[in-house]
Amino acid sequence: MSSARESRYRVLLVDLDGTVVDYARTENGALRETHRRFFRTGLSAFLRDFHAANEPLWADYRERRIGLAELRLERWARLGAGPRVAAAFEEALGRNAVLFPEAREALRRLARRSRLALVTDGIARVQRAKLRRTRIERFFEHVVIAPEVGLRKPDGALLHHTLSLLEAKPDDALMVGDSPVGDGGCAQEAGVRFCWVNRTGAVPVPGVPVHRTVGNLAVL
Repeated sequence: MSSARESRYRVLLVDLDGTVVDYARTENGALRETHRRFFRTGLSAFLRDFHAANEPLWADYRERRIGLAELRLERWARLGAGPRVAAAFEEALGRNAVLFPEAREALRRLARRSRLALVTDGIARVQRAKLRRTRIERFFEHVVIAPEVGLRKPDGALLHHTLSLLEAKPDDALMVGDSPVGDGGCAQEAGVRFCWVNRTGAVPVPGVPVHRTVGNLAVL
């Protein structure tokens, strides 16, 4: 991609979890806190059981088979826990939010040369708590949390809504995210190019166009 071509992308639509927030560390801290408070099983078994329950439910959510209200309770119901544990875990996610090492400085630099909007899915109050904890909201002209506007990834309408707030067109923008299915699928539906933040060296997902791949935000 030439520098002239690259200079056209004045709008960056940036994902939160896995792109800016180190979700693996954030979730791990919250799970350990929840385990300590509510469970007597061994930690390893608890973590295994949680992920076995949680990951298929998020796949069902993306396929519109369930909603967030059901997901947030059902993943704990499968572990024999109720709404109190679900709420405690969500509060712990906010408290344990941690950025990737390069994220804050990268956002600072990007905000000097591009218009930034945060586009994230997930439970709205949890995402708002992460933003308060990490103090990164100031870098973004708009923060769009999918369920607050009645949408979800990978709906292309989510990016169209965000672009309308910025008075920008799809050709002006680059979607920056870690999930080819969620972020890349969103971008594909909206006619926006996708920059994949591939921190783990994962293989591409067939059928999802990737305009550019980077190992972390500092590269941008």
